Formats: sequence, C-alpha cells, structure tokens
Amino acid sequence: MVLTASETRKQARESLNGKWGTVVLVTLIYLVYNFLVGLLSSIPVLGFIVSIAAFVIDIPIIYGFVMTMMKLKRGEKVDYFDFFKDGFANFKRSWCVMGRMILKMIVPIIIIVIASIVMAVSMLASLASAFAVGLNHAATGSSVGLSHAATGAALGGSVIAVIAIIAMLVAYIWLIIKSFSYALSMFIAIDNPNMRPLDCVNRSKEVMDGNKGHLFGLYFSFIGWFLLAFVIALAATAIFPPIGAIVIYAAILVLLPYIEFTTIVFYENKVGIVSSATVAEGNVSSTESTDGNTTDNINNVSNTANTIKEKSGSTDVKAEIVDIPEMDNKNDENNNE
Repeated sequence: MVLTASETRKQARESLNGKWGTVVLVTLIYLVYNFLVGLLSSIPVLGFIVSIAAFVIDIPIIYGFVMTMMKLKRGEKVDYFDFFKDGFANFKRSWCVMGRMILKMIVPIIIIVIASIVMAVSMLASLASAFAVGLNHAATGSSVGLSHAATGAALGGSVIAVIAIIAMLVAYIWLIIKSFSYALSMFIAIDNPNMRPLDCVNRSKEVMDGNKGHLFGLYFSFIGWFLLAFVIALAATAIFPPIGAIVIYAAILVLLPYIEFTTIVFYENKVGIVSSATVAEGNVSSTESTDGNTTDNINNVSNTANTIKEKSGSTDVKAEIVDIPEMDNKNDENNNE
C-alpha cells in the first residue's frame, strides 16, 4: 500500500507514542554535540583543528543517529549515546556510502565549484577596474580613456558573473534532484550490513525512481510547522529575545525526530518493510483466505522473522520484516567495503 504524505506522518506520530522522552533526549545530545563543535570551531587555531576533526567524524555520527532513530522507531531499546557508538563502529561503511553518493553527484558539484570561482573572479575584476579608474582620476584629474576600458571590462565581468550565477542555480537544482535519488542510501546500508556501499546507493536510486516528487512533497508538508515555530519565535523575541531562541531550539528538538521518523516510514513503505508498530496497529495488508481467516497470513509474517538478522542487522526480531531484493554482488569478498 502506497502511503500519502498525511498517512506517512500519521504513522510516524503513532510510532513516536511513548518514545518522545527518549527521542528528544537523544536529539538533544546530538544537537549539543553540534553546538559544541560550532563553538570550538570559532576559537582561533584550535578551531581549525576542531573543524577538520568534525569533518571526519560528522558522517559516522549522522549514520549512527539515523541508526538510533530506526531502532527507536522499531521498538528496540537504545542508550542515549548509542549513536556515537554505532557511528564509530560503522566509520568506514558510513564514509564509503557517503563517498559513493558524492561520486554519483560529482558533476553538478563540480559545476557549482567552477561557477562560484568564475563569479568571484569576474566580480573582483569589475571592482579592480572601478578602483583603477578612481586611482587614475585622482592622479591625473582625467579618466576619460581609462573609463571606456574599465566600462568594457566591468560590462564583460557582469555578463560572465550572470552566466555563472545561472549555471550555479541550474547545478543546485540538479544536485537537489540527484540527492533525492540517493536519499535512502543510509537506511538501506543500515538494514543490509552485508550489501556493498555502491549497491546501497544504486538500490536507493532504483527505489526513488518515480518517488522523488513524493519525498519532496512529504518534506514540504512540514512547512506549516516551521512557519508556526518561526512566528512564535518572532513574537517571543519581541517580548524577550532569549525566549525566542528557546522556542527555536524546542521546535528543532521536536521536528527533527518527527521528520526522521516520517522519512523512516516513507523508506519502509517503499522497500516493503513492515515494522512491529504497524503490525500492532493492524495496518498490515493481508489477503483473506476463502474461509475469511487471516491467521495463516499473520503466521507467514511471523515465520519470516528468522531472516531479519541477516538482512537488517536488527537485534529485535519483532522489529521489522525486510523485503529488499538482494543485489547481485560480483565480488563477495568486497561486501564489507
């Protein structure tokens, strides 16, 4: 059954019932980590070292955070700091998956970098021309000859800058579209620890073909919550500025896990995973037998639990039923790449 955006959010909220305390605390620890990294990065010299270290470990920590959210959504027990442990335990794998994703999006990334450089150089050239005219006028009292050349250079630089900006905007749109193609890569990698990173990325693209607009619409459906938080924060700031900041952080604490759970529900729906929460709510689609008894179908669901560990790495066999087609691996020895 294909879920609508409202149905996906509804299932996410139902999965969050009774878990809000743990989810918010885990999210708070994650945000405190990011705040401390940002704070230390602003310190001269030390900040440079911290920034490099953060760049190296941020991807594994994000991987661990996603893994923790998936476990919580599926009813598994987690500790508040598990996302650090799980992230570093999958340090190489997380970077391999992210590296494959970046390589798949390398063309628009290169275009953005080149367009940024061209735009900066053209703008600097225009400013240099104007500065040269000013210096010449101050020295000689006349800038007629130089002004024509400077005007031509400035016009040429402006045209190049506009072209670079257009190229950059097109590349950003292209990059966003491609990023939606690979949005499920980490989820697939977490559920299939023996699948090669490249296969995880390719599987995400396969699943997202025709579904990129659905995921975009799902994310866009949260715009009302963000606008509400912004308006409340703006009103609170007008009364007492610190309250506005508190409102913003409180909104992030609630919306970040809510969006993460919603994305997990979307992922599970697209790849055919049935979580224990869905089974408990009686939303599992089943075909009734001729005598109207669905017991055999439920038993079939239970019988597949023994295959969960192999496919998802889950520690709780009731948590999920994975039906992700195995991809053909040419080199089994590279499965843990």
